[in-house]
Amino acid sequence: MRTKLTTVILATTLTGGALCAGTAASAGTGGAQGPYARAAAVVNADGSVVRSKGVIDVRRLDAGRYCIKLDADIDATKAVPVATKRWGAPWNASVFVDDQASQCGDSANQILIGAGNGSAGADVPFHVIVP
Repeated sequence: MRTKLTTVILATTLTGGALCAGTAASAGTGGAQGPYARAAAVVNADGSVVRSKGVIDVRRLDAGRYCIKLDADIDATKAVPVATKRWGAPWNASVFVDDQASQCGDSANQILIGAGNGSAGADVPFHVIVP
């Protein structure tokens, strides 16, 4: 019985490893890897993109407001995007996501990121992901 259990665990581990290695190999536009994300980006406080996947453009509207334009096949109105501040951002900074980004123009393929310190908008480096 003990031998059979070891064989099953080993086979499962080998199969799982092969699947993960195959999916992680594909890099996204802009050099980001995220096998389980449809879109992701590492964005500087000025709105410039460090690396991305599934992101067409990032536009800074004004202090602390950024429009993220996604690939055409991603429906932002049905997505559940997540954003967080990056290392180097002020400790008291906050980052918020709005998937109904009418301020960005076409909200069907854009999301709005809002950032700030306390009660005012402020430019903050952040990560965003659309699973």
